[in-house]
Amino acid sequence: MLNLIDSAPNDPLELAEQCLALASAVLKVNEASVKESLQFILHEKMEALFRMLYSAEGEINQQIEP
Repeated sequence: MLNLIDSAPNDPLELAEQCLALASAVLKVNEASVKESLQFILHEKMEALFRMLYSAEGEINQQIEP
C-alpha cells in the first residue's frame, strides 16, 4: 500500500511545531469529543518529543564523557 503521509517526524523541531499546532487547536475547538481526541494526540506527540530530546541529550553526554 502506498503511504502518502509520513507520520514519523524527523527532528525535535518538527515535533515541537506539531505540538504547538495541536495545542492551538485544542484551545479553539469547542466540541468536547474533538477536544479530547486532540488532547490525546498532543499527549502522544509530547511524549515522543521528550523521548527524542532525552535520547539526543544522552548521545551528547556519551560523546563528552571520556
